[in-house]
Amino acid sequence: MSCKIPLVRLAAVLILAPSLAFSATAAGKVRSALGTVDRMKAKQKDWTALRVGANIFQSDRVRTGVESEVIFGLTDGSSITIAENAEVEIAQLLEPNGKGGFETRIDINKGHLNFAVHKLQDKNSQFIFKTGSAKASIRGTEGFVGGEGVFFAGLKTGRLEITPEGKESPVSIVAGETTFGTDSLVVLKLASSGDGRFAKQLEKILAEKKPLDELVADVVQADSVYQETLKAEAENAAAAVPMNSFTVSSESPVEICEQGLVVEGFYRTMDETATLVLNIAGKYQSDNLIRVADGNVHSFAHKVVLNDENGLWSANKAKMTLSGKGVNESKTIDLRVNKACLEVNTKVPTLSIPSYDSLRCMANLSVGDMQGDVGILSVYSDGSQISEDAIVRNVQQRVKLKNGIHEYVFKMEDQAGNKAELERTMGCYPAKRFNVDLVGAAREKLTVPPGNPDQLQMNEGIVKTLQFKIRTPENDPSHLYKVVVKMNGKVILQEVLSQIQNLDYQVPLELNRGVSYTVDIEVTHKSGYKAKVKKIYEVSK
Repeated sequence: MSCKIPLVRLAAVLILAPSLAFSATAAGKVRSALGTVDRMKAKQKDWTALRVGANIFQSDRVRTGVESEVIFGLTDGSSITIAENAEVEIAQLLEPNGKGGFETRIDINKGHLNFAVHKLQDKNSQFIFKTGSAKASIRGTEGFVGGEGVFFAGLKTGRLEITPEGKESPVSIVAGETTFGTDSLVVLKLASSGDGRFAKQLEKILAEKKPLDELVADVVQADSVYQETLKAEAENAAAAVPMNSFTVSSESPVEICEQGLVVEGFYRTMDETATLVLNIAGKYQSDNLIRVADGNVHSFAHKVVLNDENGLWSANKAKMTLSGKGVNESKTIDLRVNKACLEVNTKVPTLSIPSYDSLRCMANLSVGDMQGDVGILSVYSDGSQISEDAIVRNVQQRVKLKNGIHEYVFKMEDQAGNKAELERTMGCYPAKRFNVDLVGAAREKLTVPPGNPDQLQMNEGIVKTLQFKIRTPENDPSHLYKVVVKMNGKVILQEVLSQIQNLDYQVPLELNRGVSYTVDIEVTHKSGYKAKVKKIYEVSK
């Protein structure tokens, strides 16, 4: 069954969850690169090899050669596969679209892409695949899209909404349907829709530029042949299974990302006591995968999530073992667990400061949930970055503090983009000697001039101003803890911490005739160092 849809210059659109916004400028990481895969960065003219683990950034151009492909994962666990002989450009990456969301656009200049996108909820953000001839809105979908001149797309799951340019109403295709065309779109129900291997065949057929009716016939025929090929592959795999044995169709090594470890194959046994189990690093063992022991070939499929929470992400091998009467057969599967995937690397790093020493000017920073992970620790003081270190495990990191009181921000980001942040105000007050300088002599004799005897009886005292200056190395009152002034043992002035606003003091004293006064000044630095000075006043009668 097929139908034609008018096609005027289209581009492909994929909705993205806004949770991807935290990823800054990185579109994702390369999970797999086979054959010749090159990248040209923005404002550069040379192509360089693109390796596994590399970040993909906005304005990057990526191309593949013959029998080559590259897979990179997005920050929400979705994945994009650039097929052979293709060239794409990350034209936009999470740019605000004015609708409260973000827009990312990948221009497909040549060839096609395969995509696997998680179920999405947000309707404001868009991911655009632009081929120059198609536009489609995808939500939670797996399939392919591409085409040079002849647009084509197919869905294995989900729904694809195609909107011709200049029109508001989209036309939808669903899982199991493939569409292609130039002046108009043809929609076909094909068993191979959305299959990446079939997309290669479809691209070759459409490149022949035959009349539309002939293309439709060729595509339908190719779908039938491809399904027969899949059937023959399954039968060949099954025929290779002797009695009391099994095969594993999962190619080793297995790349582990959002889908986890999926092990598929066939077994044959008549032993009702036989067991077929999957073991991973001694930490996980499946139930018996044998369902029927009738001597015929049966398939099995088992999926295991490998992540840091269940401790399986450090495994590099899995083992399938068939045990029974007179048989004990094992096959090893090599694993490549991609710790840049959010569904593998699920733990957010933790940051804490269990203690800090203001005298030694050191803080103890504890970084947790990083065992087996890799990340970057950045330290900021008052908004300026002061250090950046690579972290490869749980550590106790010593951080040198700057002199004085400062606002520190600690940021940790692991290879999957999980982020942690900690803010803390801390002070650094190394022990240093300082002085308190008196204005005037340490001992003063005050002679009171004679006056009216009646007035002297009414007011026996005189007023004197005590002046002193605190000379700290920092010349900053915030480094002081306490200032105390006592006269004849009685506290007449005391300031603590934020009450201390300056380093120059003028303290009024009331002194009586014929009395000797001892004034003690004690200044305590936040480092604990104390400076003391004494002044004596002797007042005549």
